[in-house]
Amino acid sequence: MVAFLYALICLIWGSTWVAIKVGLVGVPPFLAAGLRFLFATLVVGLVVAARRKRIVLTRDDRVCILSAGLLVFWLDYAAVYWAEVQISSGLTAVLFSTMPLMTALLSAFWTRTETLSVRKITGILVGVAGTALLFWPEGRLDRLQVLGMLSALAGSLCAATNLVTMKKYGRHTDPWTLNFFGMGIGAVCLLVMSAALERWTSVEWTRSNVLALGYLAVFGSVVAFWAYYALIKQLEATLVSLSTLIIPIVALALGRLILNEAVTPAAVAGIVTILAGVGIAIVPAHVGRRVAAGALPSID
Repeated sequence: MVAFLYALICLIWGSTWVAIKVGLVGVPPFLAAGLRFLFATLVVGLVVAARRKRIVLTRDDRVCILSAGLLVFWLDYAAVYWAEVQISSGLTAVLFSTMPLMTALLSAFWTRTETLSVRKITGILVGVAGTALLFWPEGRLDRLQVLGMLSALAGSLCAATNLVTMKKYGRHTDPWTLNFFGMGIGAVCLLVMSAALERWTSVEWTRSNVLALGYLAVFGSVVAFWAYYALIKQLEATLVSLSTLIIPIVALALGRLILNEAVTPAAVAGIVTILAGVGIAIVPAHVGRRVAAGALPSID
């Protein structure tokens, strides 16, 4: 089950970088993100209602809901959507791939839920370098592009902070309840932000951006975040965050498969480097488990 959930979030979020770019054609970023999570909240709400389970929120549940709602569904996605207006979706993915490094540092020095090994940090840095080989732009960047890059890094920090918070406080939090309230908070904050800063009269709806919005709401939000928060309960925060290194590879593969985009030698080198980095970061933990248990670990 763990392997399936991990593959699911990598596959879905590997496709969302392009979907976000398509959804932003004719729609301002904060409005696009706000509508995405508004629709996602409605879908999750139907699931929560169908389950007919009494909702009782503990203190830890409230901490997780506020963390997800404010840090991820509001600030993280506001930063990422705005960044994709200024820079390419590929470069945004590059910068967001710093999340494992931020997660490892926060887990070690803030929540103290993980140990920080040299091999883990080395693996993460190698993976980030490989991601940069895939998508790093040619030529000089202007001021708005630099601000877009900083925005993507800020989004990555918000996501990493939320991840370690979930690992510490969300062991017993129901993913559906978490997503319902968290996405609702994020949707309200994003739409208020949009109303204050963006012109809704300039919005141009097309078949493409409507389909992108629907895909991002249902698959990129409801399905992916259910899998993501279920996965956090079963793996170290840093291992979960390593998915952000694999996601650009999925995006590249989908571009080749669907759009017939060329795969350059630099891209191949980037893929090999990413996989090497993930291997360096993950293998020691698995070896440690095998030595301690005297047997191979099982992943169901």
